[in-house]
Amino acid sequence: MIQEQQIHKPYSLTEQQVEHFQVFGFLIRRKLFSPDEMQQIQDEFDRRLDAIQRDAGPKEEHQFDNWPNRNPDSPYLASLLEDPRIYVPSEQLLGPGAVPVHSNSNSYFEDTPWHPDTTDCHLLTIKNVMYLQRTTPERGALRVIPGSHQSPLYDELRRIGIKGTSGDKPRFFTESGMRAEDIPCHVFSSEPGDLITFNERTWHAAFGGYMDRRTCTFNFYSDPRTAAEKEDLRSQVAYYQKSRKSLGTIGPQYHPWWLSNPGNGARRTRWIEWLDEWGFIEADNR
Repeated sequence: MIQEQQIHKPYSLTEQQVEHFQVFGFLIRRKLFSPDEMQQIQDEFDRRLDAIQRDAGPKEEHQFDNWPNRNPDSPYLASLLEDPRIYVPSEQLLGPGAVPVHSNSNSYFEDTPWHPDTTDCHLLTIKNVMYLQRTTPERGALRVIPGSHQSPLYDELRRIGIKGTSGDKPRFFTESGMRAEDIPCHVFSSEPGDLITFNERTWHAAFGGYMDRRTCTFNFYSDPRTAAEKEDLRSQVAYYQKSRKSLGTIGPQYHPWWLSNPGNGARRTRWIEWLDEWGFIEADNR
């Protein structure tokens, strides 16, 4: 226990950071990863993206690609789930039973419209996201609406027509005359090495999209305790099983290499048992 506390201490969030996250639904930590580490991430990203595009064939146009990080071809990215800079704050925000359910690399080509990542209101889930290129308000920076993870603001945004799917034309925008990029929000101008963490219910977007806009994401779920939280988690598993292929993710989320847990780490062992118990691993194989 003492050794675990010593590992956690340098990477723990302050009380102010935790409170900021709870009130506004997000936080950012600057220069969390060094330039050398970011170069290693870029190199693994390049290799995987090149392989995916090569396998797709010359006639298939890839406008959005995403693939899981728990892969032997991306050992450093896979290891970040067990990096205390990521799992320690995630456990602080979600509880000690927090589990990384999804971890992907993403290559976008266009804007990301306003949306939350979940409509579940009981289970707490967070996304840690790093941008691999410099972002600005005009060029792909993440935007969030502070406090929009909580009701009544969350519900009001749904009521006025921001439904959170890219195919929708939000009624609020058409009736107000506002452009999506003019919605009042907080904009994260970021540099490679910064890490943004937000509640998945927080409404977010990105504008000024361009070809091969790169992010790496690490999504953690809380361990459900109440009946309502457990029902939310079951719906998450069902949604994942139903939509996994339509989301365009290339390859298994839980690669056999990662599941083999070659280092026999206790934390990963617990994660694997949890993912198996709740059906995520089975859903990944269907």
